[in-house]
Amino acid sequence: MSSKNKKNQIMDRRAEQQAARFFGKHVSRQKAYLLAAVTTAACAAPMALGLRLWRAIPELVETGLILATGEDDSLPRYIVVFGLPGLMCVLNLICHGQLLYNQNRLTVPKTPVRLLGRWGFPVLSVIFCSGMMLHAAGEPFSLPFITPCVLALALLMLGAHMWDCPRSAKLALRFSFTQRDGDWQAVHRFAGWVWMAAGLAVIAVVMTGAAPELAAAGLALLAGAAPFAYGAARAAAAGK
Repeated sequence: MSSKNKKNQIMDRRAEQQAARFFGKHVSRQKAYLLAAVTTAACAAPMALGLRLWRAIPELVETGLILATGEDDSLPRYIVVFGLPGLMCVLNLICHGQLLYNQNRLTVPKTPVRLLGRWGFPVLSVIFCSGMMLHAAGEPFSLPFITPCVLALALLMLGAHMWDCPRSAKLALRFSFTQRDGDWQAVHRFAGWVWMAAGLAVIAVVMTGAAPELAAAGLALLAGAAPFAYGAARAAAAGK
């Protein structure tokens, strides 16, 4: 093989690696495992809603899909309550595993994996599966239900971003107590943990029906204020 061809191959491989880093949503292995656990918990959360509405959901749930025979493709209640969220959990783990596999090999993930990323299946499960259960039970899929769900998903995503937020990030906590050596990572890591935990808590509150609007607002406010209180406390302790 000529030196020119070898050089072209090296350049092509470098270009592929750069594309892999750009499209592959690379994260540390520790964060990859953390996000897999958090997003799978979010995918499973609608099961709690299904249990709460179990008596109101009919034994056979019409999907609205028509088979080739002209019959409605109805699903048993247990499939709607446990099967669909469970499927989202499995697909979510597969997607996370595929992203980590491509990351280790420095190859570009396939288009469906890139599009769904690490958050596609949690969004589908929390919104779609919950909506299907509410519809089957004759309950409204209304803003008082949707708004806390969207807030919770936003908290999860923001917490994941803050967990290992670099100094070059445009979205970050840029306050005086984050500028000292060691404080940037500590405060952002704390914010990441708190906001992801708050996101899961809000989803749990919504699915169990425990005053979702009030509880979601209170949890969001507490979670938003916690990193600032933590950073201020660290700064005060360091000043002594």
